Amino acid sequence: MHFEAILHVLRYLRDNSLVGIKFYSNTMESPITQMLTSQNIQQSHPFFTFSDSSWNDDVDTGRSTGCFIVVYMGGIVDHSSNLPDPVALSSAEAEYNEGCLAFMATSHLRMLLCEMEGIEESNMAATNVYFDSKSAIAMGASYRDTKHTRHIMRRYHYVREGIANNRFTSKWISTVAQLADIGTKQTPGPRHTYLMELIHIKVKDQQKQIQEG
Repeated sequence: MHFEAILHVLRYLRDNSLVGIKFYSNTMESPITQMLTSQNIQQSHPFFTFSDSSWNDDVDTGRSTGCFIVVYMGGIVDHSSNLPDPVALSSAEAEYNEGCLAFMATSHLRMLLCEMEGIEESNMAATNVYFDSKSAIAMGASYRDTKHTRHIMRRYHYVREGIANNRFTSKWISTVAQLADIGTKQTPGPRHTYLMELIHIKVKDQQKQIQEG
C-alpha cells in the first residue's frame, strides 16, 4: 500500500511539474482572496485558515477525515488531512473536532508571524477560521454543555478558549468556497480542478524553453 502511494506521488510530480504555490504582495491578486470576495467575504488580514471535515467515513473505526489549510499572503503555508481521535456522533462534532486541530496549527503560525513582524500576539487581530458548519461555529461560541456536547473531550474545547481570548474568529463559508474540502474526501473531477486552481498557479516550463531556444 505504501509503495503504491509513493508511486502515486511520483506520477503526480511528473505530470504536474508546471504548477507551484505563489505568494502575493497584493493579496487581492490571489485567487483564494478573490474567491472569498466573490462570496461577499472581506478578508482584511493576509493570514487565515479553512477547516472542514467529513463524517464517519472510516469504515473500520467510525472516525472522520478532517482537513485544515492555512493561508498567508495568498499562498498555502500549512495544511493537513487527518483523522482526529474521537469518533464524532454528528457531522457538527466532526467539524468541531477538526476545528481544534486547525486552531492549534494556526496558533503556532500566529506566534511565528508575530516574531517575524516584531509584535505582541495580544496586539494581533483575531485570525479568521472558515467553517461551512454553522452548528460547529455555535458550539465554539458557547460554553454551555448540552446532551449533544457534554461527551466531547475537553482538549477539543480549545476552540472555545481561542475564541473567548479573541485569538480566533469562526466564520461561516459556503461549501462551494470551502477550500479544505479537498482534504476530506475524493472530490468530483470539476470540483477538484476548481479547488486545485485556487491553490496552484501554472509556471513556465523553463527546461522546454531552453530546448526550444
